[in-house]
Amino acid sequence: MSVEPPATTAPESPSEPSPEEVARSRRRRRRSIVLGVGVLAIAGLILAGFVVRLPYVLISPGEATPLDGSVVMIEGAPTYEHQGDFLFLTVRVSSSRPNVYRVIDGWLDDDVTVKPEEDVLGGLSFEESEVINTVAMQQSQDYAKKVALEELGYDVTVKRSGAIVLAVADASPASGELHVGDVITAVDGMEVRRAEQVGPIVQAKQPGDAITFTVKRGDETMDVTVTAGRNPENGDTYVGVSTQTLERYEYPIDVQIDTRDVGGPSAGLAFTLAIIDDLTPGDLTGGENVAVTGSIRPNGQVQDVGGVEQKAAVARQQGAALMLTPESEVELAERTAGDMAVVGVRNIDDALRALEEVGGAQIDEAA
Repeated sequence: MSVEPPATTAPESPSEPSPEEVARSRRRRRRSIVLGVGVLAIAGLILAGFVVRLPYVLISPGEATPLDGSVVMIEGAPTYEHQGDFLFLTVRVSSSRPNVYRVIDGWLDDDVTVKPEEDVLGGLSFEESEVINTVAMQQSQDYAKKVALEELGYDVTVKRSGAIVLAVADASPASGELHVGDVITAVDGMEVRRAEQVGPIVQAKQPGDAITFTVKRGDETMDVTVTAGRNPENGDTYVGVSTQTLERYEYPIDVQIDTRDVGGPSAGLAFTLAIIDDLTPGDLTGGENVAVTGSIRPNGQVQDVGGVEQKAAVARQQGAALMLTPESEVELAERTAGDMAVVGVRNIDDALRALEEVGGAQIDEAA
């Protein structure tokens, strides 16, 4: 008997996908690609928000510091204890370009002001602005001491010691040679004590002449040579710097002010009032805490400052009974002052009268 081998069958070949399946597969691939690209784009935008820096400056509330014996220290005359304090107000100002998220957050925060960089820095770099603010703080202390002591009858002697560089024009002959903060003490060997002496010396030269400036830069004194150019606006010989007379004073008593690394001129009025208060009996503040902002000039005039809204917010939070501010900035302060009273002043006499009206002591000349 013969047995036939079992029949074998060939394996089935896979069937071709239908057109519908091919279309679905292509759609899935496209969706995956689009989703991947979208995820990458979103990740890129998120990263850009951290990396991209915008030309804005953020101004936010700082601190309200009592001007007590740890800040204003006086030797050489009797001083008096007081019940209330003058509050020295500060703001926080961004020291570099903020990223996108910080700018957006600032726009959404009622206590933060976002300003274009040019409006705040005026063409200076952040580093140059810091130098100018350091100089301005020193000047505010000097002016405050002068005004306070003269208000009390003391004699103060002024010494003009050079021309401080406030700005150097881009692409000007002085660019890269003279720096913001340099104090010019001589030009081509001719002594300079006031800013108005610099221009005539320079303009007496010809474009292309080498001009030697003797400057104090930090702790060093050096000679800097600048090749004069021609001013594109009026054709005069120029080097391209803006200067201001640097004034120093000789005081009959020793007054030291610890600014705690704060820059800018806006504490001048507060320093002035605190010095007067320390040197006179009674309380100029009427026993309350009084917040103060405003720069002071050597003649006692009070000038505008920045960040008044933020300063008023901080003063209100610290429970100040009153805020003194430059007259033209009262409305700005009232936006964030809440129930705190705000009084505008034009000069030191206005400030003293305002304090008297809320119960502050009158002052008598100390000398």
